[in-house]
Amino acid sequence: MPGLKGAIIGLGNVALEGHLPAWKGRKDFRVVAGVDSSKERRELFSKLLPDVGTFENLEECLVRNGRDRSLLDFVDIATPPHTHFALIRAALNAGLHVLCEKPLVLKREDAAELGSLLLRSGKVLMTVHNWKFAPICRKISELIREGAVGDVNRVEWYVLRSGPAVTTLEGKENWRLNPEMSGGGILVDHGWHAFYLVLEWLAGRPSKIFATLEKRQYGDLPVEDTAKARVEFTSPGGVKTVDLFLTWASRLRKNSGLIEGTEGRIHVEDDRLIVVKGSSPARTFPFEKALSAGSHHPDWFDFVIDEFLAEISGASPAGQNFETARACLELIERSKESSAKGGAELAMA
Repeated sequence: MPGLKGAIIGLGNVALEGHLPAWKGRKDFRVVAGVDSSKERRELFSKLLPDVGTFENLEECLVRNGRDRSLLDFVDIATPPHTHFALIRAALNAGLHVLCEKPLVLKREDAAELGSLLLRSGKVLMTVHNWKFAPICRKISELIREGAVGDVNRVEWYVLRSGPAVTTLEGKENWRLNPEMSGGGILVDHGWHAFYLVLEWLAGRPSKIFATLEKRQYGDLPVEDTAKARVEFTSPGGVKTVDLFLTWASRLRKNSGLIEGTEGRIHVEDDRLIVVKGSSPARTFPFEKALSAGSHHPDWFDFVIDEFLAEISGASPAGQNFETARACLELIERSKESSAKGGAELAMA
């Protein structure tokens, strides 16, 4: 079985250190092309995959695919966020499945257009929601499914970083700090992860949000370094709440949180979980690596590939990941709107 054939678009560290090692370990997928405007990044990719062709842009790759229809089945997009919409649209129009780094797109109208295109194309569009597959997050999901703490009604989530991550655009600005390229600061960089996690852990749908975006340490940045948000969810069991605190202005690098249910709670302490339920002794689940350790995680990405294959093969319902991405985008946009209005409470659509 030769597997589905694909191109990686954007050959930065995330692609070469996070995505590519996972793709190389698969027998059901093959990377047959690399695309990047940087000659240096294409050369680095060629050292890792010597027999695979490289292209300066997606158009060149698609022209080659037009001559040889067997070349591509999918693309894996790992470029800066402002490029995602055009690349996704081109790939779907070319009849390809698409896996794309978060944030999927930066505007709700772009997501709406892609939704319509998806229906016409019959292809799969999936966002890389890799934090779901971190060992500690997988365990949280498992405990919730098992009913370890009853019905979850409250989540607190804290992300502490000492500054924004760097990028690999040689001689150019860090795109994460350019709102036109990134869509925002830490709210997009880590808030997107936090939103899809809580959407998985809480049954219900977001009904209200209020948020504040701040520049606590990096006052000269054009994007926020700190974000706080409260989200309320409606459910048959009543109102559920999520409180997020995300910052690049910490002296620590740490992730922590609390998942509280009707029968107990899960304390998240970066490299361990502590489950407390009634009068029973607390259970501790240690993990080899802290959630905050590293940034590329090919082992997490391997599970993303499994999820991608499940939608392509029909083993899982089509569109679930895409709808989660649309919800994350709306939460981010409404957070910005709330902060612009002084942290006003806003209803979700």
